[in-house]
Amino acid sequence: MNATVIYSDRKTVGIQIKRDGSVVVHAPKGMSRARINELLEERAEWIRKHSQERAPRDGRIQRVYYLGKAYPVERGEGKTVFDGGRFILPPDSDNAASVSALAGFFKAAGKRYMADKTAHWASVMRLPQPPAPRITGAKTRWGSCGGKGGNRINYSYMLMMTDEECIDYVAVHELSHITYKNHNADFYALVQKYIPDYKNREAKLKEYGKTFTKQGFYD
Repeated sequence: MNATVIYSDRKTVGIQIKRDGSVVVHAPKGMSRARINELLEERAEWIRKHSQERAPRDGRIQRVYYLGKAYPVERGEGKTVFDGGRFILPPDSDNAASVSALAGFFKAAGKRYMADKTAHWASVMRLPQPPAPRITGAKTRWGSCGGKGGNRINYSYMLMMTDEECIDYVAVHELSHITYKNHNADFYALVQKYIPDYKNREAKLKEYGKTFTKQGFYD
């Protein structure tokens, strides 16, 4: 694997993926190139994944997540299409246009999917069925509950790019606000009753957010 090695007085090895997708290794003085190559092989999958995310070949999104799985993005004719194995976007879409096209797809796909998820968890939690959720373009939160809509739940379309565990957590989180409007101890106790590992899922959502930021979804 090609990588630029920078030696310094540091005690640990750091691997950096630059904006152009190139790999830079920050290594302690005296570490052999053979050992560095071993470390690069151990982290090969991570490096490939982040290199693809950081450096689209033509400045446009090349891969996008859908329900937690990354799919290739290609350019073709007509409107945005997902064929089960790839996304096909309009041919002349730049990165901003690609994000807009994908946002439209996820908003449409999320209407039924999140309505079903919300209804399922409302039943499990023995709550009254809330109104059908809205799928919004929110970029500062994954979901919200209340406001002028009473118990109406809103979800960001970007939630559809995360995995099912994260989606379940956000649904339970927002449904818990029907009972507790604030993030107090009782609220989190209710969330934990149904999602015992909710803190791990919160951490996963933060990582997804970082990935989506690199791809331009938060611009």
